[in-house]
This record gives sequence, C-alpha cells and structure tokens, in this order.
Amino acid sequence: MFDQNRLFYVLFGLVVIFQTSSCHKTIKNYGAYCANDTARGDPNLIPIDESQPRFINKVENGTLYQIGAGEDQVWLIHVYGNTGYDFGYAYGTLLRDQINKVLPRAWAHFEEEILKELKNLKLPKWFVDFVVDKGLSFALDIQNDLVKKYMDEEVYNEMRGIADAAQVDYKTVIRLHMLGEITRGRCSLYGLWGNATLGGKTLQLRALDWDVDGGLQDYPVITIYHPLTSKLGHPFANVAWAGYIGTLTGMSSLRLGISEIGVSFPDDTFGDESMAGLPFIFVERHILQFSETLDDALSFIANVRRTCHLILGVADGKLGTARMVQYSHSIVNFFDDQNLQPLADWHPRIPHAIYSGMDWLCPSRQYKLYKAITDQYGQITPELSIKNITSVVKTGDLHVGVYDLTDNIMYVANARGTNEQGPMEAYKRQFVKVDLNVEFARTR
Repeated sequence: MFDQNRLFYVLFGLVVIFQTSSCHKTIKNYGAYCANDTARGDPNLIPIDESQPRFINKVENGTLYQIGAGEDQVWLIHVYGNTGYDFGYAYGTLLRDQINKVLPRAWAHFEEEILKELKNLKLPKWFVDFVVDKGLSFALDIQNDLVKKYMDEEVYNEMRGIADAAQVDYKTVIRLHMLGEITRGRCSLYGLWGNATLGGKTLQLRALDWDVDGGLQDYPVITIYHPLTSKLGHPFANVAWAGYIGTLTGMSSLRLGISEIGVSFPDDTFGDESMAGLPFIFVERHILQFSETLDDALSFIANVRRTCHLILGVADGKLGTARMVQYSHSIVNFFDDQNLQPLADWHPRIPHAIYSGMDWLCPSRQYKLYKAITDQYGQITPELSIKNITSVVKTGDLHVGVYDLTDNIMYVANARGTNEQGPMEAYKRQFVKVDLNVEFARTR
C-alpha cells in the first residue's frame, strides 16, 4: 500500500486528467475556446415531438415505454418500490439489453481517453506508471471508499438491484457513478420567472456539454421514480442513460428543477475542493427526491459535505423563482437576480433571471447566453428557448432539458446516436415533450 500523501496526488492527478480531457480540450485550449467563441448558432426549427408514450414491457415494480419518433426516441421507465433494491431490480430487468450494451462501451471509452491524455500531460513518471499499472477501476474504487460514508444506503441497494437484474458487475455500476465527480462536464443553465417569461412562468434550462464519443446517447433514459414509502421521498424524474441513476438533469413532482455546471475556471471566491463528501450527482438527486421547497434544497446544499467546484441551479415552480449556487467543498454562496455573480460587463444581471454559460470565468459564452435571454425577454417559452436560446448559444452537446416548472412539463433532446443521421449536438436535434402531470400519476 502507499501512504496518504501519495493517495492525494493520485486522486488529484485523476482530476487533472479528466478536466483536461472533458470535451476533448486541454485546459489551455478550453480557455481559448471560452475567450474566442463568438459565432452564433442557427435556430432550431425542428417541431417538438408531442406524441404519447408507447407501451413496451412490464414487470413487477416497473413499466417501460418509448417516447419520441424516428431516431430521436427515448426510453421512459417507471419504477415503484419500498426499497432502493425494488427500484433497481425493476430497472435492470426492463433495460437489461441496453445496460449490457452501453456499460462496456462507455467504460472502454473513458479508459482509453485517460491513457491517451497521460501521454500528453506533464505528470511524474511514477504517477503515469501507477495509472497504467493499476488502472481506472482501482482509482474509482478508492474514490468510492472516500464517499461511502456520506451516501444513502438505498442508492447502493438500487445499484445492487440493477446489477443483479441486468447480470452486470456490481462494482462496475458503482464505478460508473464515481466518474461524474472527476469528469463533471461543461454546461449551461438558466432560471427564469416573472417578467422574463411569457405569462410569468417559471422556466429552467439544463444543457449538458459533455463527451459524445462514449455512446451514452445511444441509450437515453428518463426514469420516473414512484416511492411506495416516505423513506424514499416523493416521485421525481431523472434524465440520464441506461444504467445511470445519479442526477445531472431532472424535475420533481413538487416542481423543483436542478441544473449543474462543472467549473474549470474559478476565481478566488470559490474555496477549496475535496475528494471526500457526497458526490454532486447524489446531492442533486437528493434535492429532487426529498426536498419539498426551494428553501429545503438550499439548506441541504449548505449543510451537506460538498466536494468539487460547481455551479448549481435550483428553481421552484410553486414559489416562482430560482437560485444559482456557487459550490465548493469549503464555500457555498446563493444568488438571485439581485446579487448574481460574477458581476462583469460580460455577465450582467437580468431582472427575474439567473444564468451561467459554460463556466464561471467564460466571458464569450456568458455574454452569448445573456444576449439570447435578453433578446427574447418577456416572451420566453420552452418552445422559444429551444428555437432561439440553446441553439443560438450552441450549448447542450450531449443532452438538453428545458423545464416548465409552472405546468410540470419537461422537454428533452439527445445527441445523435451511432449510425443515425443529422446533426450531432442535442441542441440541434428534435426535442420530445414529457407531461410529468401524467407520468407522476401513473400507478402500477
């Protein structure tokens, strides 16, 4: 075994590797990308698919549907249960084929990307030898050991249920969920309400700009959770891929929405990071699963043991407002439209709006999102956002979620899958409409 100091450098090195490989840009190139990307994208003129879910299969504690048309179809799965294992077993049974296809492909891709980056980064030889010798699996097992005591045991039970039903390795399922903590992703978000939107609706954007080469978009899944006991919270919707139960995108039955941005370019207001704490994908999931109000969500964020540098967005359709969160291990700050940060000429404040484009210090992307919002100000609907905001700003490579938290409706698009046609980026593709009033009310 190696000592704790060496463990620290190993884990720190992995953070560097993943941050520089995310979106296939080094830190240097990504900085230039933020500074110089001023070209506007074209509007997305593809009609939104509003067709009804099509029944596919049913098992105890689960029902599988498909939504969307043509190449832009999404699996819609409902799981019911008294335990996390109930959720996972139904999920793994209904999506066994998809899980067994995406898991090895995605895992092989991420391993390859790490080894590729090792050759280009100036890292100590002992560290390079360590990663080559021990591999990604070993490092992620260490990561899991560091977070285990902060995790909800029912989440592990759910992963166990997936592994048992889909007949995949349980440790591999866990490792998949540790990747988010060190890859994060470059994304955009907004929360709009009051005068910013048509009719004063509360809207939220979650645009995920992440790796489109791992095949995740071949198996997009929206999971509707139906707890049958209060210890599992209340119904919520999670947007991800087959086998992935952490939350990056989603809405709750109590009309809370969540968004997230990984931060590569913080300023000195962020504080430090830690590898030990509750992974942010499960912080976000806890908010959707257990928080009843915006205040509940912000209180949880303030008191949970946090980990890395992030920007979170939380919106509440009941209260008709949203907050942006500056998030790190040691510091957390909450912003509304009156005190939004960073305050700069490239990131002005907008009444009844919080927003962030791609990173904390990313002037061109921040300003593009500002312009897109203000150009449509007062008239913004989910449809207009899909047409003239995400597509013009060019954000949401892997998937995009637009939430109508007033009417409890979600719009989702995914990147082009293998052997599919048309544009690669999700924001250029067809969105599907999901009426969560209907989906949350579905019973066994």
